[in-house]
Amino acid sequence: MLDFPITEAQLTGNFCETLVYGIYLVTCISCFKALLMIGKEERWRKPNEIRWIMVVVAFLLFWISTFDVANGLYHNIRAFVQYKGPGGATQDLTNIHDWVNVARSFDQTIAMTLGDFVLIYRCWIVYSKRWLVVIPSFILYLAGIAMAIKLMIVEITLSYSNITLNSGEIRPWWSAFFAITMAQNVITTALLIWRIWKVERENSKFRRSGPTSGISSGPNSIPYSVQSTPSSQPALRRVIRVVAESGAAYTLLVFMTFVVSVCNSNALYPLSDATLVATGVCFNVIIARCSPRRDQEFTQYDTQMRSHMELGTGQSHSLNTLRLSGHGMKPYEPSHGTKVRNPSDEGIQVAFKTEVHYDSQSINSRGEQRPW
Repeated sequence: MLDFPITEAQLTGNFCETLVYGIYLVTCISCFKALLMIGKEERWRKPNEIRWIMVVVAFLLFWISTFDVANGLYHNIRAFVQYKGPGGATQDLTNIHDWVNVARSFDQTIAMTLGDFVLIYRCWIVYSKRWLVVIPSFILYLAGIAMAIKLMIVEITLSYSNITLNSGEIRPWWSAFFAITMAQNVITTALLIWRIWKVERENSKFRRSGPTSGISSGPNSIPYSVQSTPSSQPALRRVIRVVAESGAAYTLLVFMTFVVSVCNSNALYPLSDATLVATGVCFNVIIARCSPRRDQEFTQYDTQMRSHMELGTGQSHSLNTLRLSGHGMKPYEPSHGTKVRNPSDEGIQVAFKTEVHYDSQSINSRGEQRPW
């Protein structure tokens, strides 16, 4: 791999990038559908229902990926067909000051920076906008931006031009950038999976309680009910699997790119090209599985946990004002003459019924199905 010629590396890189780009285009359909459409009837979102930050990032990643694929093809055509000067294709491909090489390095750093931003943003949302949780990831993110800026400055201001990305002047900054990106992705993905698993565990407690259960035992107990189906039960588990698989695949590509960069191999070209487009694939998958309703569910879950802690200390709450909505919970309104027990010995002072939301439908305690 160390004697992998630059000409072969560029051709292989263009092939690998277009291969991953095909996968990326397929995921774009699900991504833009989740961003711009809503409900089982798939109506267009109103302007105030659109997450504009995510839409802007999605279009930027699409433009960057498309531009880089086209740029790589143009570079190969120019080097292997149009260039007739001394040194042949190698001379043209190793001109580090050429606008094509500078633009492709810029594409690489911007795409990965945008992808990291979205991953940290998703983690921040899932943890109910707690800055403390994402501080380690954010520090690494800023360090990655610093490495990207330094890399571009070095690449543009070198006094000589006929070198590859594995030169001693450029390689340390590329290696540092990939290492920081890899560490940040591992930490943030692990935090995401942990939070989703925690919410799913709480959902499982309600599902295991049976189709109908009472909060307190006895003839005057107030029941709540949970309706679950085989398709709804593993909803969050599927999210965990998707996030874990996409995060692991992307992190593996970044790790491989880091390794070949440290090893001073021209395999850096095909791997970095594939990683650039894989950033968009990872973004699309996460957006497709994390709808605005899912964001609200995680935020409300945090509210519910705090409410439960307050209830456990014996603080009084009004049934008309308290909303335990982490799982779509709504206060139970007893019919006339129903006696509500005071189950203080059980540490529960509010009766409720649950309504569990899933990706494509809402299944409430009466078995009704409503589109999101």
